[in-house]
Amino acid sequence: MLIFIHGFNSAGNSDKGSRLRSAFESMTVLTPTCGFAPIDAVAMLSEKIAEGLKQGPVTLVGSSLGGFYAPCLAYRYKLPCVLINPLVDQTLLRYEIGPQRNCYTGETYEWTAEHCTQLDSMVVDPAALSIRPLLLLDEGDELLDSHMAAAHFAGLAETHMFPGGSHRFEHLDQSLPLIRSYIDRCEV
Repeated sequence: MLIFIHGFNSAGNSDKGSRLRSAFESMTVLTPTCGFAPIDAVAMLSEKIAEGLKQGPVTLVGSSLGGFYAPCLAYRYKLPCVLINPLVDQTLLRYEIGPQRNCYTGETYEWTAEHCTQLDSMVVDPAALSIRPLLLLDEGDELLDSHMAAAHFAGLAETHMFPGGSHRFEHLDQSLPLIRSYIDRCEV
């Protein structure tokens, strides 16, 4: 099973989620839409993981904020994870405190200091992960510094940095074989 974890103000039915469902149609691919509160998002994802583990191996794929949640959950459940342009410095979301609107669902909400504190409690040292993650980066990410993510996981992840691109991750199609190979290696 593959569980895709979307980013801040995104949703499970985003382009990445849809493309992963199509590319891995031979597997169960879940693309849930997480609540905006980190504690609620991680609780819901934990339920999905627990249900999935009853059926077999689970791999997490997290993008942006989902790439922050994925190592937290991978650590907790000893799972493999694929990180796409991940958020590695949760303090950056302190700049987003205030009114928000999810661009996929239309939901409006208030992002608060308490949400940031929840993220602070979820930080995981990449060295503590029991399974080395696959890190996929677009060097041209305009929202999150790809070099910061590469340095954060230096020597601790299988890292692929693509030239150009953007935060949307323009190299998903090129990365699908890397993701497939990673899943196959982790399921052995």
